[in-house]
Order: sequence, then structure tokens, then C-alpha cells
Amino acid sequence: MKCQSYRVFSGLLSLLVCLLIDANSTSAQTIPVQPQPFYDQCQSLTEGTSADDAVARAISSLKDKESSVRLQAAQQLSKSCDKRAVEPVTALLQDQELPVRLAAIEALGKLGDPNSIRSLNELIDDKEWRIRLALVGSLASFNNFHARNLVVNGIANPSGAEITDVDDMRVRCAAILTANQMKDVAHSRKSILFLYLFLQSKHEPIRQIAEQTMFALKNTRNGSRELIALLKQSHNVEARRWTAYWLGKLGIESGREVLTEVADKDPNARVKEAASEALKTLNGAKGT
Repeated sequence: MKCQSYRVFSGLLSLLVCLLIDANSTSAQTIPVQPQPFYDQCQSLTEGTSADDAVARAISSLKDKESSVRLQAAQQLSKSCDKRAVEPVTALLQDQELPVRLAAIEALGKLGDPNSIRSLNELIDDKEWRIRLALVGSLASFNNFHARNLVVNGIANPSGAEITDVDDMRVRCAAILTANQMKDVAHSRKSILFLYLFLQSKHEPIRQIAEQTMFALKNTRNGSRELIALLKQSHNVEARRWTAYWLGKLGIESGREVLTEVADKDPNARVKEAASEALKTLNGAKGT
């Protein structure tokens, strides 16, 4: 469907929908690597009873032949906090139109019914990067270990595969940054270690994106603290050396104390050297 058919929409929504439909106009390569926003989920879902209320009409519109109508209905239902919306919106995950599927993913993330996590999980391996990117924000919005684990181990985790696709890589890095925005830090550290792997890729574009993500990590809720904790607690020499290097490169002043201790007492000479160099970098940054 051409962008022109969406002229009924106005402002930013219209622009976003058009970009999503035109595959040639949008690529993850043009999107900065950044964490995905968390949705304010419904605190609870109630169930209306009227056969002629707004929710019932919106549910009926989910079957409209016009994709723009289905999309609007999904967006309306995302704000309803009505349990009746969950099943029909879930069915929309299989819609033929990408913008409608994206709207359904967002709606389920906002409705917050834990029973929808299984259906969202079924899209984890979808070949369309925009679907997986939408899943990051939706799944991360659930205050649920399984949903948030999917962000890290379902989306960010390369599972031993060699990552070569730039769009795929940016989605994985968005998942890593999102995991480091969570109040629950259960998945933060593991996600950072995926960046350690990505930075060793033999593909330069993949390494470049991983490096961009490392710089963005400093601005997340957990990133700096988790790097410091890795240097303190990891038994892996290379992980400690790598972490010391990045504490300096990122200019993380709160890491100065542990870097000083490591530079003085770490049993591995290479780690001590990396910590010493990181301290020099911090001192140089402070001097400027």
C-alpha cells in the first residue's frame, strides 16, 4: 500500500506510518542506537459488558478491510485497559500489513496482559527487523522476568551466530541498551557481555555499531555501574581488561576508585596495565 493512502492521518503519526510502509525509505542503519521506551501499562484489565460501547466497536473494526482502520482500532484499544481487547489484538499480530502488526505489538505492550507474552515470543525470530525492534519495547514494559529475559536472551543474544546484518545488529544493540534501562538489573550485565563479543566481529560495520552502543551505554540507568561491577567481580581476565579500558574510554569518573585498586593489586599484569592506562585517560579528560 502506498503512503498516499494514509493521508487521513495527520502530523507525526502519518509520517511514521508512511516510513514504515515504504521499505526503501527506512532502514535501521539510519536510526541512532538507543534504548526503546517503556510503556505505561494498564494497572489492571477490566472487562466491559455493553455490546455497543466504544471498545466493542473498536474490536469490530479490527476486521475492517482497510488497514488504516485496523491500525487506528488497535491504537484505540491499547488505551482501553479492557480485557476484551487482548485476544482480538493478539490475532492482529498475524496481519498482512506491517504497520498494523507493529500497532498490535505496541497495544499488547500497553495493555500488559501477561498471557500475551507467549504470542509476542512467537515473533522473536521474525525476519523483519522492525517487528523485533517493536518487541524490545513491548516485552521490556512487562514487569515480568520471562518477558524481560526475552529482550536479552531472545533478541540481543547472538546465540553463537555470526552477526553480519546491520539492521539486525542495531536491533540487538537497542535490546542491550533497553536492558540497561530496567530497574531490575538481573539482565544488564549479561547484555553488556554481548557487546564484548560484537566488538570482536570481523565485520567492520558490526564493530562500529557495537562501539556506538558502548558510548550510549554510559547514558543508561545501569551501564556505568555494571561496568564497574564487572571489573570488580569478573574472574575472566579478558573481561576485566576490556572493562578497565572502557571505563577510561567512556570517561566514567565513578570508576576511578576501582581502577586505582585494580592498577595496584590485580594479579594479572595486562589488567593492571589496562587500569593504569584508563586512569591516565580519566586524568587527561579531567585536565581538559
